[in-house]
Amino acid sequence: MPKTRTRNPEKTRAHILNAAFLEIYRRGYNGVGVRELASKAGVTIGAFFHYFPTKNHVAHAIIEEIIRTGIQDRWIKPLAAYKNPLQGILKCFKNTFENWPDELVALGCPLNNLTQELSASDETIKAATQAVLTEWIKNTKLHLKRAQEDGYLLKNVDTQELAEFIVTFQEGTFAMGKAMNDRRIFDSMYKNFKRHIDSVSA
Repeated sequence: MPKTRTRNPEKTRAHILNAAFLEIYRRGYNGVGVRELASKAGVTIGAFFHYFPTKNHVAHAIIEEIIRTGIQDRWIKPLAAYKNPLQGILKCFKNTFENWPDELVALGCPLNNLTQELSASDETIKAATQAVLTEWIKNTKLHLKRAQEDGYLLKNVDTQELAEFIVTFQEGTFAMGKAMNDRRIFDSMYKNFKRHIDSVSA
């Protein structure tokens, strides 16, 4: 019988959410039920519903609290440390895919997975994933404008279009790794990504 964690509500909620995220990431949103999620977290079904009244609440929490934060930590925040943001973008790309665990290659990107699985059937999930992507593009654009103002990016480059390309390529690389189930594709994608970034560098 699972034991409910009651001593620290915030830690209990975070524990349930992280366990649910990993299970949904591995099996898909529709591939796992609430009872299985509660069991994986080691809590009673009642405790699960106390923190997440519905499975949909779990999905939204995963998008807002885990995926959005992960994107910021992986793709955006590190760029502030680079005088030339374009070099930071390349470095983040290279580091991400060189260090992506082998067992996760075939699972792809959790944001893309939820988008593909649920956006056609759940408008609230569609809006949530779109908001994350929009924010990702917006923050990437801010660093591109900094690169342009400081003379690292060609003046004639449309920073909105380049930001959209960069985010698409980042997401697309996860998708290719998943489709091919082969991390060697990451090297090929990086070479082409770098070639394009170099072509717009001042």
